[in-house]
Amino acid sequence: MAISPSGSLLDIYNNPQSFEFQSKNLKYDKDIRGGGYSGQPFIKRVAPDDIDNLNSLTTEALSLDYPIRGGSYEELAAREDFARIDRFLLSYPRGTAFLDKQAGLMLSNPRIQMARSGGVFANQAYSDGRNLMNQVADAGTGIRTPNAGIDQFVLERFENKYEYIAASTPVNENRLVLLKDLKLSQPPQTSTSSINQVGTIIQDLANTVSSLVNDAPSITPTLSSTQLSVATQLGINTVTNGELFNYTGGPGSLYGIVYNTQILRATNSRNAFIDTSKAQKWIGTFNEEDNRTSVTNNIYGETVQGRPIVDLSQSKLLGVSKKYNLNAELIGINGNNESETLSQQSGDGFIRAENASNQPANNTIFKYTMGYDAIISRDTTSAQRRVNRSRITDFRKDIMNPDAVFSRDYTDDLTNIATRVGIGNPGSRLESSRINIDEVDPTTEDKINMKDITAPVDFSSFLTADARDLVKFSFETIQNNNEDKVRATHFRAFLTGYNDSHNAEWSAKRYSGRGENFYTYQGADRDVNFNFKIAAQSRQEMRFLYRKLNYLLSTLYPDYNSAGAMRGNITKLTIGDLFVRTPGILTSLNLTVDDNYAWEIAMTDPEAGADTGMLETPQIIDVAVNFKPILNVLPQTGLTENNPTNTPILLAGGVAATTKAYAVLNNQPIRGPVRSVNEFN
Repeated sequence: MAISPSGSLLDIYNNPQSFEFQSKNLKYDKDIRGGGYSGQPFIKRVAPDDIDNLNSLTTEALSLDYPIRGGSYEELAAREDFARIDRFLLSYPRGTAFLDKQAGLMLSNPRIQMARSGGVFANQAYSDGRNLMNQVADAGTGIRTPNAGIDQFVLERFENKYEYIAASTPVNENRLVLLKDLKLSQPPQTSTSSINQVGTIIQDLANTVSSLVNDAPSITPTLSSTQLSVATQLGINTVTNGELFNYTGGPGSLYGIVYNTQILRATNSRNAFIDTSKAQKWIGTFNEEDNRTSVTNNIYGETVQGRPIVDLSQSKLLGVSKKYNLNAELIGINGNNESETLSQQSGDGFIRAENASNQPANNTIFKYTMGYDAIISRDTTSAQRRVNRSRITDFRKDIMNPDAVFSRDYTDDLTNIATRVGIGNPGSRLESSRINIDEVDPTTEDKINMKDITAPVDFSSFLTADARDLVKFSFETIQNNNEDKVRATHFRAFLTGYNDSHNAEWSAKRYSGRGENFYTYQGADRDVNFNFKIAAQSRQEMRFLYRKLNYLLSTLYPDYNSAGAMRGNITKLTIGDLFVRTPGILTSLNLTVDDNYAWEIAMTDPEAGADTGMLETPQIIDVAVNFKPILNVLPQTGLTENNPTNTPILLAGGVAATTKAYAVLNNQPIRGPVRSVNEFN
């Protein structure tokens, strides 16, 4: 709207009342491209005649915060909001589309056991905007109107709520009871003898195998027609046993119209349904030491096979007892099978325990002594040696009292670093499998080195087990033809020389008569430099490392579209929590091979010609990277009035409030050791 002031700017400054609007009568119209008027803004005001009228409008906000929050101005604002939103809902097509979408979202709510409204459950019904308008009218009063329900009172009435419906419904029509009767119940076992029980278990195992091969497990409960009708209304599938729920609408649908909500039974690794009703309840004990058919009762009172509890004999664990046939009394084993004392050695030539009551306790004298039984009983078969080659054995666990020293169970995949982060143990590879480059040996190979370039995916590649490292590290190249997908290249985090340079740009200007410079802020720039190594531990890893490095180098070169136009590539960088899938530009990759690094010579041994499976390439390469990040948030000064948060610049992964980096930057409690999936999105 054009404004033509009368008089000069100086006159207006000295006499503000001389400022006049010359175009007050211009109308709102023709705001749609191609012609037409949308009717917006829905609330129109007349421009104030003078400064006093303008100031009078602002005094409305100075009313007391009583009797409702915001005072009288809040009431005026609520009335205006009511009129604005009412006109929006009546507008076409945006208002109509909004109401249709809200109705679809209501139908996307899950079916729960509560009152019905408008032919559906109350939480799935929509009032065509009436509840919304009531909530707008009640703004500031503290009154809350539910969005769901055919009117504002349906979900507020106690007799319509879930807690009342569930309490007043007959037990056999309760949703959880129906699920149990339809999906979990099994015919009671009638056999009670031990021998018959074994036959029952064998038959159950055969039935279980059959159910895995064929369809979902079969259960034939006896329910009344009323129960089946209620189950169908609640969405419980009473026909297909492999589905717990299957009904129209709900969270699995699109706006409650397209697709159904399905909840399937749990499946095993072969995608076969797991029949939990046929699982053995392994509780109870053996009643007789040598009776392997002992039975007990499970929580349902049914007879099932018991679980053995093995009592270990201290006298069999102490190596000296078995070696020299010493009885329990001599080596200090009491009637409760507990070790009390173990006497000192009586001489240098042999090991034996003497029956001397004045000798110190066993865990004082022999707690650091290795037990002979533990050493002799070690599994030395070729199969076990094959396993031991890829695992670290802690010999401290073989002493008389393992609790006396600190030890770790390095056979546990989550403790042994070779298996915990998949670095592999190349020295344990069998000689027979070191020749064929295509022979896979997961226990000896570096999983990250063996991880190929990923296919274009729309999720973080760190969610897979073969990408785990002590420090997260990868490059993900955004696909120009589909920006939602990336190709990821993972390398082992052999990081050195990290440098993060932040530079502010100020423009200097000198005025006549002044000797110093005056500065105007122009912006900021950032350069990140770091080095990493690629190092092949085996022949099998060479091809994948060179494939990934070659692809990463190619991203510095142009990408041509179908019309032949040149495009650059944007890369998402991840380095620990400094950068978590942070987009940016790779400006350079410099490769260096140190003089001390070994090369693959691609020759067979003994000399029999070229090794067709290998190339003459370095086994280790140093890569220097220059990266210019493009942050996911606006780079700005943190902890200001306009930006109360600590802007995630150094810890670029702290964008989402669910991440630990965000908690550190903003001095909030860290949520726990388990990372959220959101940290990798």
